[in-house]
Amino acid sequence: MERLPLVTLAVGTALGLALGVTGTVAYDASRGDGDETPDSGAAAAPSSGAPTSQAPAERPTSVILLIGDGMDDSMITAARNYSVGAAGRLVLDGLPATGAMTTYGLVPGPGPDFTVDYVSDSAATASGFSTGVKTIDGRISQGPSAAAEAPGEDHETVLETYARSGRLTGNVTTADITDATPAAAAAHVNDRSCQDSTTMAACPAALKSAGGRGSIAEQLLDTGVDVLLGGGQERFDRPLEDGSASLLEHATTDRGYRSVRTADELADVDALDGGRLLGLFAPVHLTRKYAPLEARRGGATTDDGRCVEQDRGTQPTLAQMTTTAIDVLDNADGFFLQVEGASVDKAEHERDICGAIGELEDLDLAVQVALEHQSTHPGTLVIVTGDHAHSTQIVMDDRGGIDTATVTTADGDPMTVAYSTTYREAGDSKATHTGTQIRVAAIGPGSERVTGVIDQTELHAIMLGG
Repeated sequence: MERLPLVTLAVGTALGLALGVTGTVAYDASRGDGDETPDSGAAAAPSSGAPTSQAPAERPTSVILLIGDGMDDSMITAARNYSVGAAGRLVLDGLPATGAMTTYGLVPGPGPDFTVDYVSDSAATASGFSTGVKTIDGRISQGPSAAAEAPGEDHETVLETYARSGRLTGNVTTADITDATPAAAAAHVNDRSCQDSTTMAACPAALKSAGGRGSIAEQLLDTGVDVLLGGGQERFDRPLEDGSASLLEHATTDRGYRSVRTADELADVDALDGGRLLGLFAPVHLTRKYAPLEARRGGATTDDGRCVEQDRGTQPTLAQMTTTAIDVLDNADGFFLQVEGASVDKAEHERDICGAIGELEDLDLAVQVALEHQSTHPGTLVIVTGDHAHSTQIVMDDRGGIDTATVTTADGDPMTVAYSTTYREAGDSKATHTGTQIRVAAIGPGSERVTGVIDQTELHAIMLGG
């Protein structure tokens, strides 16, 4: 299959960050010359400077990165208690290398020293692990700049590095495929809202008519991601900038994609012989496993304290999408695959504990799929982490937070969770992100490098074996 050419970007290893006494971070946009292009079986060259007794790390042949958007240790604990009990263990608990990861970002400014943003959004955090570069909220795989509306420097992502080397790539999510985290894997734009040609008001310089790369949707297709699975039917029914065709028509006619819309159609795909794969299974985001249980003042629960499963129609699960993606991407040269359980975060914003638990359960099943592949492909690096922390906390009772909800766990006991980072406007409320460190766990070549405390930008070099 002919691969579309990639525009050359600045490439390099993870950004070295120096924290100053004034609370600023020095932004270093200098990058290497592409040395970290994946090379099956090759060893990473040792860095220059002082001698080291450590042997060079083996580079992974393939990488499977699984992201629970908004998944921190509090949410993992709540899901574990609910699903398997306090003494039980989720699949993701069993990865042998485990550490903590910081997720802070930057505040727009003149640079090169930027004020630290301790609580970042998904665009900045996903861009951080995709490119190895800290950036500002709303930014998709571009460096920081003086203002949100001013584009930053484009930085090549891990997915793009794999694609540039001729390897297969995949991008799977339970959100709209143009949402911030999947977008950061293979697009570059100054504002995450610029997802198709009808939503480009914040990104005039990115318009193709202005010489830019286009919307996030156009860039995902132009990059030639071999497998794109998630939501976003409404997005791809919208026109190209010049109105000549819809995004879906452009994908299938000009970019060589096979379109599937249901779990059954997805199950029929067993190879990429018929072209790249574009699966759009919902108008926007995929349906969550459990019906909402939204926390409120004074507490909320269900009749029996258990979450209620809801009909997901013809939509595939995250595990099913992950299975197909791995099956069709698997080859001797290796591949890169990003998998996102997006609605951990989306449910937490809505103070919906059942929605978040169900999404994390689904992600855990996708982790199982990845680990089964890794067990027979030891050159595969599997990483499981989040992008940022959230506000969910397990508390003693309904007095433990502004809004609370109680569920009955697998132990048969009540568990109350609270949401206290709540903004209230016109009767609505939304829980927000927090700035605490989050878990990162891995298995495979380079997994030992996620132990201790790392920053999420370091994942870039770890995934590339640099």
